[in-house]
Amino acid sequence: MTDFFTRHLHDGYAALVSAVSPLRRVDEPPRGALIEQFRVQEAGSQGLDNRFEAEVLGTPEVTTHYHWEEASAYRLRDVDLVGSSGQVYFRDGTLFNVDPLTRREKKSRVHRRPIQVMARQLEGPILHLCGPNSENHGHFILDYLPKLIPFLPRFLEVPSAKILVSPGRKKWQCRYLAQYGIAEDRVVEMSHGTVHVDELWYVPILHAEDGIAKLSAPHNHLAVRDALSVNPKTGDAPVCIFASRLDAPNKRIENELRLVERAREILGDVQIVKASEHPLQEQLRLFSSAKVIIGAVGQNLTNVLFASGKLVIVMSLEERVKDDGRSWGRAYHNLALLAGNHSVLLLRDTPMDEDRNWSVDEDQFADVLARSWKKFKAESSVAC
Repeated sequence: MTDFFTRHLHDGYAALVSAVSPLRRVDEPPRGALIEQFRVQEAGSQGLDNRFEAEVLGTPEVTTHYHWEEASAYRLRDVDLVGSSGQVYFRDGTLFNVDPLTRREKKSRVHRRPIQVMARQLEGPILHLCGPNSENHGHFILDYLPKLIPFLPRFLEVPSAKILVSPGRKKWQCRYLAQYGIAEDRVVEMSHGTVHVDELWYVPILHAEDGIAKLSAPHNHLAVRDALSVNPKTGDAPVCIFASRLDAPNKRIENELRLVERAREILGDVQIVKASEHPLQEQLRLFSSAKVIIGAVGQNLTNVLFASGKLVIVMSLEERVKDDGRSWGRAYHNLALLAGNHSVLLLRDTPMDEDRNWSVDEDQFADVLARSWKKFKAESSVAC
């Protein structure tokens, strides 16, 4: 059966069923469905030293904070997974609703429902690693690889266990999973229809549903960093890398090349790095080698997690960071700080177009970079 037919059949079935039977969501597995539950993350918050940015920009926020909620891992019996995101349904038709991405969805949205007579059967314990936004390398590193960590030792000890990823993503996601010793033949792709699993290993996304910065407990991200880290380049490492978005479909900086030239006037050696032109290991090596990292929020800049002791300039299309709102700009800034870098966040102060492309004020950029570089060099010489 083709993906097209499977999707449309499930969509039609969902529309019909939803009209007569509203979707029921549950936060606890029904009786008989739970094999094991264990806590993987306690609720908490993290304060990060933000004095460097505060001094460069003249702002009062000398400490930046983010928080996360408690979360558990589950071994579930006899469940159905539906759609490319692998939403988890119990046999009574209820949707498991512990993931913050599921919780944020509008209740009026029509969800695909399991069609059990058409279900594809997957044998062996299945570790759930599929979901919304997992097509993006940045989301995969920040949201999905932390879901792997709680079950990783058990997975490596059970040869029959498999990892389930969203359709069309196995090839490139296996490059990351290989760093954990996971062979490609232990990774399978979800379908757009229904999959039945006798035993599911499931961890929800671990960042807070209402968190200003979409990060989870620090140990989750640091465990990912430790698994993927590479040795820095020696000898010919660039002073600065500019994490380009010129090859991105949207959220591009229209005057990026002019910003690179302004950066070269200050730093000298600036190398443009496009994610599409460098294999994963080379990207990580460049980020771990350069002294300065500049880039806009996006999957390429996620590699700041694998850098330490650097100066990071983060550019965000947000006009301001709201106290009660989510902020990817602040998430990337905090990620840079968490990894042990100095970071400065520049917010957008120019219009953006319908594709959310924008231009950065070149004089402001150059001024902030020059002051940041001067301060960074001064502090680095003192530390030495």
